[in-house]
Amino acid sequence: MQVEVKNISGSKVKMVDLPESIYGLDLNDHVLHNVVKAYRANRRQGTHATKTRSFVSGGGKKPFRQKGTGNARQGTSRSPHMPGGAVAHGPQPRDYTQKINSKVKKLAVKVALSDKYRHGKLVVVDDFSISAYSTKQVLGFMKALDVSSALVTDERKDDFLYKSTRNINGAFCKSAAELNAEDLLRYESLVISENALNALHQRLERGE
Repeated sequence: MQVEVKNISGSKVKMVDLPESIYGLDLNDHVLHNVVKAYRANRRQGTHATKTRSFVSGGGKKPFRQKGTGNARQGTSRSPHMPGGAVAHGPQPRDYTQKINSKVKKLAVKVALSDKYRHGKLVVVDDFSISAYSTKQVLGFMKALDVSSALVTDERKDDFLYKSTRNINGAFCKSAAELNAEDLLRYESLVISENALNALHQRLERGE
């Protein structure tokens, strides 16, 4: 398995080999669904709350006498079916965390990468060559590489590429260590430098 390495002008530079264990997997909807669902659930704060009878103030006095009014008997004006009363079975603070094994997370990334490669949406560049904050420069190489929605990945010590990309609608920048299946599925193409590609392979093959 091979992929072209291009420069930021869109010209082919060379070909590089890709490990079949990462890019040769079939689409696995079940794994992708479970992992993305867990990522989204784990971001939920779970701080929603409604007042139960124990939290609503007042209601210590019986609202009206037991008999003779023609109404149903009531013991408190703060019961759920009374105006100004509590909420029955309302949402309470809870933890939405879902645990996903690290091997399953890795598998989801591999499945997403395989899908990108299969549909020609994996774009490898030799070097981004960006040494200043420039949204225009990022838009320029995205146009040259013929991508409109892209997850840009590089191994850099500076934040020039990250800050130049975050102002573009439909593009985002992350390092190879931070890449996950949800990011890969959110953007149509993966534009990755050769250095980041090697770092990503080392991360996914570690422990196997």
